[in-house]
Amino acid sequence: MCELMGMSFDQPLSADFSIREFALRDVNNADGWGLAWYPDRSLAMVKEALTWRQSGYSKFLETYRGLRSRIYVAHVRHQTTGGPVTHADTHPFRRELFGREFCYAHNGTIPGYGSLPLGRFQPVGSTDSERVFCHLLDLMAQQDERLQDEPSWRWLTATLRRINQHGTLNTVLSDGERLFGYRDINGWKGLTLRKVRFHENATRMFEDDTMEVAMSGAADNHGCVIATFPLSKTGWHELVPGSLVVLEGGTIRFSGQADA
Repeated sequence: MCELMGMSFDQPLSADFSIREFALRDVNNADGWGLAWYPDRSLAMVKEALTWRQSGYSKFLETYRGLRSRIYVAHVRHQTTGGPVTHADTHPFRRELFGREFCYAHNGTIPGYGSLPLGRFQPVGSTDSERVFCHLLDLMAQQDERLQDEPSWRWLTATLRRINQHGTLNTVLSDGERLFGYRDINGWKGLTLRKVRFHENATRMFEDDTMEVAMSGAADNHGCVIATFPLSKTGWHELVPGSLVVLEGGTIRFSGQADA
C-alpha cells in the first residue's frame, strides 16, 4: 500500500517528516521511502530501500531545519513489481529534461509495462513506475511539451490517461516550478488535496497512520498539500478520477480532465 504526498507553497518552508510506528502500516510500506525537494532549480533527494524508522537519514531529516523548499515530493513504498528491493527501485525518480530536473513518484501497477516504448530515457531499476516516467519524458521530448501552459497540461492529462488504460495510476510529478498530481481514471485508491494558509508564525500539523508532517511557515505563506489519503480530519477534497491538478507557487493553476 504505497502512499504519495506532494507540497507546493508560495514561499519556502521547512517540513519535518516522520513515519509513525503503527504496525500494520509499517508492514504494508516496508519496501522503501523517499523524500525530494528543490532548494533552488536543482533537485535534492534522499531515499532508501527500507522502512523510515530503520533509517539514520530519517532521524537527521526530522530535526534538520536547513531543509527548506517551496516544493516537496514524498513516497513510502510497498513493492508490487520488480525483483529484490533496491535503492534503484525506490521512489521518487529523477531525470533532467529541458534544463530542469523532474521528480516523479507513482502509486499503482501497470501490467505489461515493458511494452511502453523508450528512447533517450532508460530505467536504472526494474519497476513499472520508472519505466512510465521514462516513457513520459520521451514523449515530452519528442513533442517539445514543456508543461508550462494549459494546452500542455491538457496534453499531459490525456497522455497519463492513455497510460492509465494499462493499469492503475496515481502520480505526483514536479519540474521544480510546478507540482502535478494525477488521479487514477477509475478512482483507484485515492488522491486528495487541501489548501493551507499560515495565519501566524506557527507550525501546522497533518498526520495519519503512515506519515506525520509538521510544516513551519511565515504568516503570509500559503499553499496546497496532495496526499493519497487525507492527513487530517477536515479540509480535504478528492481529485476527480482521470483528472490532473497543476500547482504553482501554492496556487491551483489548472484542475481538469483532458479534452474529449
